[in-house]
Amino acid sequence: MARRGGRSTRYAGRAAVAALAAQYLPSTVTLGQWTSLQALPGDLCRWQGPRDAPRVALTFDDGPSPEATPAVLDRLDDLSLVATFFPLASLAEQEPDLVAEVVRRGHAVGTHGYRHEHHLARTPRWVAADLAAADSVMAGLGLHPVWYRPSYGQATGSTLLAARRRGWRTVLWSAWGREWTTKDPTEVAGRIAGRLRPGAVVLLHDNDVFGTPGMWRVGLDSLELVAAELDRRGLEAVTLDTLVGTPR
Repeated sequence: MARRGGRSTRYAGRAAVAALAAQYLPSTVTLGQWTSLQALPGDLCRWQGPRDAPRVALTFDDGPSPEATPAVLDRLDDLSLVATFFPLASLAEQEPDLVAEVVRRGHAVGTHGYRHEHHLARTPRWVAADLAAADSVMAGLGLHPVWYRPSYGQATGSTLLAARRRGWRTVLWSAWGREWTTKDPTEVAGRIAGRLRPGAVVLLHDNDVFGTPGMWRVGLDSLELVAAELDRRGLEAVTLDTLVGTPR
């Protein structure tokens, strides 16, 4: 009996380790943004679109913001650029008209979850509840997003599985401006240009509530430079749906 108990204890210990790995080891998939990796098998998580067409996707996180989002929309209009926005549901329910305006202007809308929290520090139950709350808010706005980007780009195993259960496609990015680190829009545009190629998914922000005050203005002022680089390289900015296409 003692031997059986010991064996049972070993099995339980292995199961606990496996559960821990399932939760935390997949968080390393965020490293894909610094590699040439396009997507995980089964499209469980994606960083880039296909490279066989001269297209890229501009994306904006953390909105909506009554100050930043309208300014970003106006600048995109001025530059004839289309983008995909990832609003935080807790802010979207406070500013539903801004989300509607994003759609009216011809841009795509995904979801950034409900709360802007680190998934690495949260349980699978918390993650599932956060996604459920976001889904409810977006549905209340008449929207049913296809694309999901977790806060801080932290995608644990439970994050990816919870998103898949809701029919969402998790996407991170392959080029980003890191607007919170500088006040110089040329630095932001330069960082993006360094990884700008067919299939690129570009990350910018239309809010600064989770970063450095005024960072969205730096990103806003970089857009003209980014647009010029797109033109120089013969690249077209499209929505994620257009870039990646619908799943089979």
